Amino acid sequence: MKNNKIKHRTINIVTVLVLFVSLMQCKKSQSTSIKEEVSDSKKTLYQLQSEFIDQRFGMFICYNIMSYGAYWGEANYPITSFNPQKLDCNQWADAAISAGMKYGLLTTKHHEGFCLWDSKYTEYDVASTAYKKDIVKQYVDAFRERNLGIGLYYSIWDSTHNVVKDSIDDTKLQFIKGQLTELLTNYGKIDYFVIDGWFWRMGHNEVPYHEIRDLIRELQPECLITDHTHLQAPYHMEIPYFEGPLGAYPPEDNTMATTLGHCSLKGNGWFWNEETPNGMKPNDGVDVVVEKLKTCEIRYCNFMLNCMPNRDGLLDTIYINMLSEIGKKWQADTTRKALPNDKVQVAVSVPIKSVEASSGIADYLIDSRQVEGGNFNVWESDSKYPQNIVMDLGEVQKDLDVLVIVQNHRSIPPPQIALAEGNVTKCKLYASVDNINYEEVAFQTWKPDANYRAMGFKKSVARYLKLEILEANGASAIINELEVGKTSY
Repeated sequence: MKNNKIKHRTINIVTVLVLFVSLMQCKKSQSTSIKEEVSDSKKTLYQLQSEFIDQRFGMFICYNIMSYGAYWGEANYPITSFNPQKLDCNQWADAAISAGMKYGLLTTKHHEGFCLWDSKYTEYDVASTAYKKDIVKQYVDAFRERNLGIGLYYSIWDSTHNVVKDSIDDTKLQFIKGQLTELLTNYGKIDYFVIDGWFWRMGHNEVPYHEIRDLIRELQPECLITDHTHLQAPYHMEIPYFEGPLGAYPPEDNTMATTLGHCSLKGNGWFWNEETPNGMKPNDGVDVVVEKLKTCEIRYCNFMLNCMPNRDGLLDTIYINMLSEIGKKWQADTTRKALPNDKVQVAVSVPIKSVEASSGIADYLIDSRQVEGGNFNVWESDSKYPQNIVMDLGEVQKDLDVLVIVQNHRSIPPPQIALAEGNVTKCKLYASVDNINYEEVAFQTWKPDANYRAMGFKKSVARYLKLEILEANGASAIINELEVGKTSY
């Protein structure tokens, strides 16, 4: 009898151990499933961009507390009115399919700080309303069930939680990272992540681009990023964004993978208000959308049509009819050539710790951002050449092979455009490990135009890069910002 008890106890212990190991493996499998799902494919940045551009048409779902009357960037707007009892994300998804759309983009949190999911970092969220249910999950489930791509929008600038310029400390940075982690781990694979209120509001230094990008890539290795920089170049992102209502539009010769947001109906900015159900903007409509969609398609620019759910959580009839009509009039042009792969682009960005220049305000080269009035702090040289810019990366880096020179831009007044004035037309690049001995690694010339400028150079080990500007278009050289990195992961 005693031996049987010992034997029985041994079996129980073994069983518990087996169950424990199985649970741990299951937990590990769940936590890494997204990484494993994409790590096997080893897609390049170009492949991911090509797949995104092949989607062509998406639904920008602007729905948040501004839909209930908050003004743009208003802090602590009461959320008592948020109770969309008829909310139906399946209706949104079916409407998207009727138009020929291939993905969605939901405003999970706008500048006012209200979250459409239950965030453990705040009570200013949907869980604190009478509605309570997770809208991000409902959206993801509905769109994924119909094989539509999943995009999430998140504003770093947050007026309610005082995440604003010149106030970012470790606590606020952890707040941002914590919310990003929630969005990028709780809803399966995310294809496209859009950040707003970042570069243009506070720059990419105070909320460090590299830390945010590394976090997103760790959690979602194949998630493409857009930041609403208002710069028409892939600077610190993979998909530049054209702000349609501000007149931004891809040029005829565009070969970058880009996207454009368009809003056809009146509302509270991009969000619903009482005018929306019958509030088509002047000179807009189905035919206008179809023509813009065709033009964007030719120019390798995804077209995202803003669709604003109402306070019941439904798309108004005007949208349902409009999307159905678009679907009848537009079909993807399958004869369009593949996305060109003729420009180098940063896949892994390396921080520039400090910079010196032979003239102008050097700090603007690594911390431009928009300023009062809507335009940018840009570096502008004097009229003498050559101009020398020395970038210190803080430590020796391996496999460096690309430098992005963000061209001169105008944001205000509309239209937002890239400018030819001041753009570098001839330059050399040198690399060094000690800031004494430099090796020339690239020589580059460009036409005097407004096109995206990037210098590819032989893979180098360096801490310092020196850009020698020999010629520019105009009386002086003008650069919005610089980015250094690697063309492959």
